[in-house]
Amino acid sequence: MSLGSHRLSVPNLNGVAAILIAAFVPATWLAAQQAPTPEIKVNVRLVTLDVVVTDKKGNLVKNLTKDDFRVYEDAQQQTIRTFEPPSMHLMPHSADGKPLPVVTSSADLPKIGNSPVTILVLDELNTPFTDMSFARQSLQKYLLAQPEILNQPTALLVASNTKFQLLEDYTQKRADVLAALKAHFPEYPWKMANGGKVGPGAVERIVQSLSSLLQIAEATRGTPGRKNVVWVGVNAPAVNLTSADPVTVQEMNDVIKRVTQTLLATRVAVYYIDPTMNSSAIVGLMVPGESDDDSGGFADTDPFTADVIFDEFAPATGGKIFLSRNDVNNEIATSIDNGSTYYSISYSPANKNEDAAKFRNIKIKLSDPNLIAITREGYYPERENANNTQADASLGADQRRSTLEMEMSQAALGTMAYNGLAVTAQQSADKQLWQISVDAKNLSWSPAPNSGLIAEVTAMAVAFDDRPNGGGSNARAGAKSKLLGHVSRELLSERKQDSPASNTAVFQLPVEVPRGATRVRIILRDAVSGRIGTFDTKP
Repeated sequence: MSLGSHRLSVPNLNGVAAILIAAFVPATWLAAQQAPTPEIKVNVRLVTLDVVVTDKKGNLVKNLTKDDFRVYEDAQQQTIRTFEPPSMHLMPHSADGKPLPVVTSSADLPKIGNSPVTILVLDELNTPFTDMSFARQSLQKYLLAQPEILNQPTALLVASNTKFQLLEDYTQKRADVLAALKAHFPEYPWKMANGGKVGPGAVERIVQSLSSLLQIAEATRGTPGRKNVVWVGVNAPAVNLTSADPVTVQEMNDVIKRVTQTLLATRVAVYYIDPTMNSSAIVGLMVPGESDDDSGGFADTDPFTADVIFDEFAPATGGKIFLSRNDVNNEIATSIDNGSTYYSISYSPANKNEDAAKFRNIKIKLSDPNLIAITREGYYPERENANNTQADASLGADQRRSTLEMEMSQAALGTMAYNGLAVTAQQSADKQLWQISVDAKNLSWSPAPNSGLIAEVTAMAVAFDDRPNGGGSNARAGAKSKLLGHVSRELLSERKQDSPASNTAVFQLPVEVPRGATRVRIILRDAVSGRIGTFDTKP
């Protein structure tokens, strides 16, 4: 089957769900998937918390032990299962203590183990054009103050009206990030200018912004350490759920739960920085209370019950909000320092109730009352079997199908490399097939009818012309990555029960690459876990 231009068939959804798809999918895109869409599941049976500890002056504290921490969920003390001090999250260093330049692209991330990474995001979707220049200058000022070899692998992205674009892949070379920042020309925020901070336009922009966070989470799922997202933007959109119609309320709740679950599972923390100039106001740390009474001082609130405000995802994920400060470069530095110095604690929730509507509040108490522990505010649990009631079944196929289409389109059209699955691909000699190989231990294997094991994936190949003018005389000057077509299939791989999971699983995808293609992106998505891997190659 040859690649060609296809039109996306979007399920008949209302409000937020339709925006979630339309915000990222061009008019000529993916054909509707014909096979049943598998359900995505985020496992929160073991909750992992990344905890930053400071004194009351904001100085980082790095020498605590497991005995210094007590973890509570909904006021009930939990048993700590694992504990890692900050020293276990350090980047590789030379003998003299200097960081080694081990990362120059996403392909190098396995070299850093469970060390953290930094994702810098310039928000051109919600930021007035007049404030973009100050945001860029502040980011440049921060970078110029850093060593030539950055302490953490750093990626630079931009969120704009129509795309979430990677400007510079993960690197420790400061010069590369600076060059990418200098080469980028901001886009006028017409969605924000036309839609305002509230109302339908705000709904679209907040969902688009949350989808960008989801894309970061899914793309870095294979990187085990903490991901610190430093989001620089103004006019965070908001949605008031108390005055919204029931359909919008339900759909926004579904989006919020999915985002919080995925950010928890992938260890993403958000630091939101408002680069508005010439104001002295500041919002302090949003941290758990400091009550010494084990039975009191615990919040029992859902942070998204009445209003959904994008910047509130910062404290909800264990990050921080900075508002109206002139020293944005210092705020960026503080965010990265805090996000790179953390303890990791895991526990299995004592409350086995799977009520997905109930927000679980988390609180950390320290043996020293003069110290402050900063971690995520909580999470929404997810049922072990999301289709175990008639009500859940009514959400069924359309919702799961829209999720699949959105994730595949983001991975296909985006410029971020996804490492949830370790994927490589090779074209057959007759140019009719792509043989896709993936590390079998990262796939979800289920019993097969023949007593073996089976793994199911959605595979896609997308062809692009990356030449500056798209290879055609009618192409827009300077345009890049012209989409030539795609093909997708639901594929299976089988292995024997006793075969080692470390083996490589192989899938064959029939593809005839169209003339003019300079790049093919292969996308593989596990049907059970939702893990995604991508592989870019020249045909």
